[in-house]
Amino acid sequence: MKKYTIISIILIALAGLFTYINTNSTTTFDMFGIHITLLNAVWTVLFLVVFYLVSIIYFSIEKFKTFKFDRNIKKDKENILKNIENKILYKDKVLPIKELTELEEIIEMISGDKIKFKESEKLEFINDLLKLQNGEVIDLKKYKFTKDNPWYLKNLENKINKEDLDAAREALETPLKDKALKLLAKKAELREILANDYPITKETILNNLDSDRLKELIEKSNLSNEDYIEIAQILYKDTKIPEELLELFESKKVVYIYLLIEYEMIDKAMELAKENDIKIFEYYLLLRENGVKIDIKEYLNAKL
Repeated sequence: MKKYTIISIILIALAGLFTYINTNSTTTFDMFGIHITLLNAVWTVLFLVVFYLVSIIYFSIEKFKTFKFDRNIKKDKENILKNIENKILYKDKVLPIKELTELEEIIEMISGDKIKFKESEKLEFINDLLKLQNGEVIDLKKYKFTKDNPWYLKNLENKINKEDLDAAREALETPLKDKALKLLAKKAELREILANDYPITKETILNNLDSDRLKELIEKSNLSNEDYIEIAQILYKDTKIPEELLELFESKKVVYIYLLIEYEMIDKAMELAKENDIKIFEYYLLLRENGVKIDIKEYLNAKL
């Protein structure tokens, strides 16, 4: 604008001088009843000055529009990046976009973990989410996630995968409950498992074979007969007193009868097999009565 003003002043002066040199006459204009008589050179300069002022106003308005547009574009870029970040982070906050409105629809298509992230030099939150996708545990305090946020749950899941019992306890009220219960059943202390009625797995029992609450653990569990027999076989190798092992499995008839057979208590085994209509053992015992020798483990492996 400074150059334009200097050039305009020079041109106006030259136009006035040229008019004065070529025609040193006057012209009278009647404006609102007032007669104004001036040299033609002066009128030329006045008209050009008015034109210059109008052009200055026009250019100022256009410059302001351009400035406003550029400012809106800059703000839109910031808001678009923030809106994308919020969509990825499953946040509902949407910042206004004034100029680049055609991008709003594209932003709506973004949904958190449906994006394959790559390491970024400028966006720290992208690097954090990449770590989460790769199974790492990170500090999410700065993001202020709610506990139902998918990224919060992903971080919690990663903690559970790393056998973090505190994370598993926290996850009991989330969609990760089943995974959390499996870890707690496997790694938590026995008194916690029994006090909170965590589902008891085969690993839970195998991890507590030396506990004085083993019988309670077995009674509260609901495993398959195959799992119980596998546990019984392990205990059978180390238990010298049959009554102690039989007492543990009193409530699990199939395993109880299996142990009776292992301890050669055949009559009692047949009696219980008939009472509880457990055909697999009835058939086995009938085979034994008829002189067919077959190892009970091999028989069960073929039948169960």
